[in-house]
Amino acid sequence: MTNRDLLAVAKEFESPLYVYDAEKIAFQYNRLKNAFSEIKDLRIHYAVKALSNISILKLLNSMGCGLDTVSVQEVILGLRAGVDLSLIQI
Repeated sequence: MTNRDLLAVAKEFESPLYVYDAEKIAFQYNRLKNAFSEIKDLRIHYAVKALSNISILKLLNSMGCGLDTVSVQEVILGLRAGVDLSLIQI
């Protein structure tokens, strides 16, 4: 996103607000995945503690990312995001 995009969003929704760039998240996830492409059965897990936004969790799930959780609430959030329980590390 450009500065102009961010200013337009802030004007429309007011501030403070959080803006996440799905394209950038997907780019970085794929970059990490590709860096370890030689590892058979690579499984990447995202630490829900870092950011528990359900839309972000849904995005990561759609790319095949698992979740690393430390609480029952984080597990429930992951399940609500559609993540298969087998992809959630507790």
